[in-house]
Amino acid sequence: MSRAREQAARWFSRMQNSDASHPQRAEFDAWLAASPEHRSEYQAFCELWGDFSSIPRSQALADALEQRRALKRRSVLRGGIGLFLLLGLGGYGLHSYRHGAFELPLQTRIGESLRHRLRDGSQVFLNADSRLQVMYGKVQRQILLLHGEAAFDVARDRQRPFIVDAGLAQVRVLGTHFVVSRLPERLRISVERGLVEVTSPRQSLQLRAGQVVEVAADGRLRRLAIAADNAFAFQNGRLVFEQADLAEIAAALSRHRQQPVRALPGGPRIDAVVQLDDIESFLQALPSIAAIRLTQDGESLLLGPAD
Repeated sequence: MSRAREQAARWFSRMQNSDASHPQRAEFDAWLAASPEHRSEYQAFCELWGDFSSIPRSQALADALEQRRALKRRSVLRGGIGLFLLLGLGGYGLHSYRHGAFELPLQTRIGESLRHRLRDGSQVFLNADSRLQVMYGKVQRQILLLHGEAAFDVARDRQRPFIVDAGLAQVRVLGTHFVVSRLPERLRISVERGLVEVTSPRQSLQLRAGQVVEVAADGRLRRLAIAADNAFAFQNGRLVFEQADLAEIAAALSRHRQQPVRALPGGPRIDAVVQLDDIESFLQALPSIAAIRLTQDGESLLLGPAD
């Protein structure tokens, strides 16, 4: 895998759905402008995920899109059997054909989960409404967690570290069992087994079995005094909340509910165990167990502090 492609993967994970106020926006724009290869590789990720409209636009990206459109037009004009064969590969197949690397996009919809065994024996358990991309090379095994939550049971390989890039931070391991959760404005890493190194633009620390860390939007790392096992409960049809704020609860429930749940600022912290097949009963009971008000707002359910 080329260095430009590795860099593009990291930037895509960090910058998707961000706006002009993102603290690394200037650095990202400078990287894009530095090389046509940077723009081409970044645009490839946008095309693969059909997500160009949600990526922060810049003139450099607009130029890259136009260049790729022009290239496609020239390819059509050339025509012939070669074009037919490439089109036969499909969108993802063409992408892999071009780059010659083992790559695999995985995605789940609301309410569904996915367990996948990778070619090195590692396993990924993708929670509902989540997406990631597997990128395996000769010197490292890289995962881009683009949205949601995933558990990883990593096969040990001293020659190729296993790296999860989740935007706010990068998680590096050799062999372990851990969960990475993208929550609103933060990232959480929970370790059940092994040793994990978490690195943000500001800090780096190591986590051992039973430890949990949260990465804030500004890159600060904070250890949490909660059970690491909580994060693995979704694999067994449950959600476990321990001193969870309303934003965490709303994000977790929305992965398993067609009508999204949103959180208003403030409100109490909650300890609860929720069965995934009984989310509605939990929501109905919330106002009776905590000072929380439920309000329907169009298609969304709002959780907020009771007056």
